Amino acid sequence: MFLFFAWSNSYAQFPSMPGGENRGGKQMNVGHFYGKVVDDATGKGIEYSTVQLFQQKKDSVRKESKDALVTGDLTKSNGDFSLEKLMIFGEYTIKISAFGYVAYENKISFNIKFDAKAGMEQYLNNIDKDLGNIALKKDTVLLKEVIIDGGSQAFEFSIDKKVYNVEKNPVNEGGTAVDVMKNVPTVNVDIDGNVTVRNASPQIFVDGRPTTMTLDQIPADAIQSVELITNPSAKYDASGGGAGILNIVLKKSRRIGYSGNLRAGVDSRGRFNGSGDVNAREQKINVFLGANYNQRKSKSTAETERNYFGDTYLPAIVYSQKTESEMSGFFRMFRGGVDYFVDNRNTITLSGNINKGKFNPVDDIVTENDTINGHSKKKSSTTREFNNGGGRISYKHLFPKAGHELTADFNYNRNKSKYEGDYDTKYFDLYNNQSGTDILQQLRGTSGNEFITFQSDYVKPVTEKKKIEGGVRLSIKTFTSEINNYLFNVLIPAQTSDYEYTDKIYAGYFMYTNSVHKFGYQAGLRVESYDYVGELFSRSLTFNNNYLVSLFPSVFLSYKFSEDNTLQLNYSRRINRPNFFQILPYTDYADSLNLSRGNPGLKPEFTNSFELSHQKNLSSKLSILASLYLKYTTDLITRYQVTEPDTSLNRNIIINTYLNANESYAYGAELTLKNTFSKKFDVMLNVNAYNSVINGENIEANLSNEQFTWFAKMNVNLKLPKNFSVQLSGDYQSETALPVSSGDARGGIAGGGGGGYGMGPQSTLQGYIKPNYSAEIALKKEFLKEKNASVTISVSDIFKTKKYESYSESGYFTQSVLRKRDQQFVRLNFSYRFGKFDVSLFKRKNTRNIMDQMQDIQQ
Repeated sequence: MFLFFAWSNSYAQFPSMPGGENRGGKQMNVGHFYGKVVDDATGKGIEYSTVQLFQQKKDSVRKESKDALVTGDLTKSNGDFSLEKLMIFGEYTIKISAFGYVAYENKISFNIKFDAKAGMEQYLNNIDKDLGNIALKKDTVLLKEVIIDGGSQAFEFSIDKKVYNVEKNPVNEGGTAVDVMKNVPTVNVDIDGNVTVRNASPQIFVDGRPTTMTLDQIPADAIQSVELITNPSAKYDASGGGAGILNIVLKKSRRIGYSGNLRAGVDSRGRFNGSGDVNAREQKINVFLGANYNQRKSKSTAETERNYFGDTYLPAIVYSQKTESEMSGFFRMFRGGVDYFVDNRNTITLSGNINKGKFNPVDDIVTENDTINGHSKKKSSTTREFNNGGGRISYKHLFPKAGHELTADFNYNRNKSKYEGDYDTKYFDLYNNQSGTDILQQLRGTSGNEFITFQSDYVKPVTEKKKIEGGVRLSIKTFTSEINNYLFNVLIPAQTSDYEYTDKIYAGYFMYTNSVHKFGYQAGLRVESYDYVGELFSRSLTFNNNYLVSLFPSVFLSYKFSEDNTLQLNYSRRINRPNFFQILPYTDYADSLNLSRGNPGLKPEFTNSFELSHQKNLSSKLSILASLYLKYTTDLITRYQVTEPDTSLNRNIIINTYLNANESYAYGAELTLKNTFSKKFDVMLNVNAYNSVINGENIEANLSNEQFTWFAKMNVNLKLPKNFSVQLSGDYQSETALPVSSGDARGGIAGGGGGGYGMGPQSTLQGYIKPNYSAEIALKKEFLKEKNASVTISVSDIFKTKKYESYSESGYFTQSVLRKRDQQFVRLNFSYRFGKFDVSLFKRKNTRNIMDQMQDIQQ
């Protein structure tokens, strides 16, 4: 991004003179008025209307002000007109005349107000002003002024979402979306980058649509803001259960001229990252491109102890396992697109992205037991590759009335993955002498998915307070997976899987919004039809799951005591459908002590969610958001461990799988506080406390899990002299129930055998995570004349405290796990912004660019 220097000072020192002149220099000719001239009776456009723009200027001879013509235009056949290259300061008079119509005249202006806290990018993105439909009739129509008022708050709250602007957070630079989420209130991130919101996994969106990318595949430098929607309305997909939606908004600019950013960095582990983006626009064409490259190097350790109680098939035994893991690899992403502004109110956008990644984890696993069997050493070496690509075409039509719009888009995403794993296990007796021969196991697999969506939304403000919204959506997902297990290079048919499934969702929604005095409400209903068909070819099995019609209502109520004091109550019904790995009926034998399998018989879970929020600005510097929430879920999808005999291993085995529990409910309170002590110092604090209860009596008699949890986050920002700034962040999580409905089964292609994860997953119903905390700090220095460049140094996990420690139990064993990953590392990043706001970017004209004008002003 490109920031102008000393904007507020320049404006204060050189105010607009009568006639639109500036003392000491020229104006900035980048303003753009546009609109449409229509017949008042029919609403049809009036062709060849004369549109003229005047501004007061001083007559040098008579020493008095008079209207001077600035520019003009003739309307097109549909009534459209466009007035460009205008000075953004001062007041204008617009005059419109057409044969047979009464002349029209009105005062208009850009009314730009500068704020030292906000970058000029905020304003330059809004200098295109739509004057709406101007109706010509016998009586003069007065057009209200449109006021451009920029400004970007770090945290913004609305009736259905919270927006966190993260693009300027220095601790995120050079990282991924996982690093960004660590500093977003309400969101909890574990050491593997798994994200939960109020102890459940949210649905991940990118630019308002579901994505096939994972968070660690999205560079932090490409993210502008994160929208947290804890209780989505009927407008959004019903998927995601009680955790809601995390929408990642990527950076994109439509400024006239060109701008860009180059970034590079390295950390103490030798991981390099580099990225860049550029945007260029003139008249009807806007082009944006971006590229990112990140090296991946990771180190982790794990210690696990499992105590088997013993049964008919398996004697009582204690296993102790220690794992050391290293992972290397890379991830790169290219994205870009073109906006085509057909006319003043119609825009077509083509965009796409290509991602590729390759990871090579190596695990050294030592397993000991307390019997004469001694111990074993296992080395696993795996390679995981993925290629992801997608495209999007979207259309947006703006109606003359503000907020009245129609949008439609078509998305296509495709992902292919390849997995190869080699596992060499050696057995030793009590005297550390190798016994028997090595067990050589190979795992080979491929998987892929296609994701097609079409969505169209319509919004119409009926009056100033009433609004209707509606839309339709089609989603088609196709997943394929082929996994082959080999023992001494011999294929094991019983451990081979060839699987495919397709799910289709057809949806439509309608919402109505209104307000009466201080009371506002929004009511909506979403209708979804779901169809799932899966086939396991190796066993000739077919699975079906469909819901002809499911209804998902939502209600949002608000009462505004004053402009800075609002109370909100909302309700929604949601669904969480089982994901690919949760229903994949394949047993992963990569670790014989840690077998995983999906359950094709899983049913979706339904959640009814309530939330009461109170937003209050106690002063101009202190704002607070307090919430109470309740989530009730039926047919909860939960991890569970079962035992069964296995002919391949000739013993009883324990399978990590998924089942539907009867129900669960969680209730809690959350507090988010933002205090801006001064222009140079602000603090954000987020505290969340909740109690969760899971009832699994349908699975096992008296089986339940209840856990009270609380966690807190704090972000501190401090601006220092000489363009230095510091950001400090930290979080604490108390003892927590194992997350529900959280991700894959860690099997095969999904998790690489699970060996490096400390004997793999535990049951949601049978365990908890022990407390942990961490802290990060970043120091940033901006330099060059216009602060175009910056250097950031950050330290992650300052006190080396970030870890994953859990305990679980079942009728067969107890298990304790301690894992640590990538503790305490330093990252150094450099960033350089460039740009030129030139209305004639692609044309050779004898005009001076805006920076030259600004330099004249400064002189």
